[in-house]
Amino acid sequence: MESKAASSSNWKQLKKGTYDENLAPYRIEYLKSPKAIKKRPSLPLICPLDQTSCLLERLTERKLAYAELNWLQGYTIQLYTGSSRTAALKAQELVTTFAYTPKLHYRQPHYTVQLGFFWDRLEAYFVYLTLVKKIPSVMIQPFMLPNEAYLATIPHLKL
Repeated sequence: MESKAASSSNWKQLKKGTYDENLAPYRIEYLKSPKAIKKRPSLPLICPLDQTSCLLERLTERKLAYAELNWLQGYTIQLYTGSSRTAALKAQELVTTFAYTPKLHYRQPHYTVQLGFFWDRLEAYFVYLTLVKKIPSVMIQPFMLPNEAYLATIPHLKL
């Protein structure tokens, strides 16, 4: 009779959600890995690809190579295109704080305002992200720059 009474009391405890049993002997023991020791570099980092000593030579070689081309392919950011001169001037004034100078072009009957010359679309995209907040109609466009215009932007290299 006692066993029935004991089992019924356990059953009542299970129903109430107060079941208690020590499961520590059944748990698996895991080995703890030792903490990694931070090592300090013994010598300063030396970059074997340092090209600052021959940079001027490489730039003159590049300028000579570009002198043979008539046009350079790249990208520009178009700020405005339309027939309103006042809107074109307003778009030009909005970006005067940037490192790139905006250029206003007029080809009858349209005005276009372009900003910068970028070799890569990705390079232009970073500037585009900051501009699209101010001017939502901004877009990146392929652009062919005349060779003379590019070579004129590098005054310290003379052919």
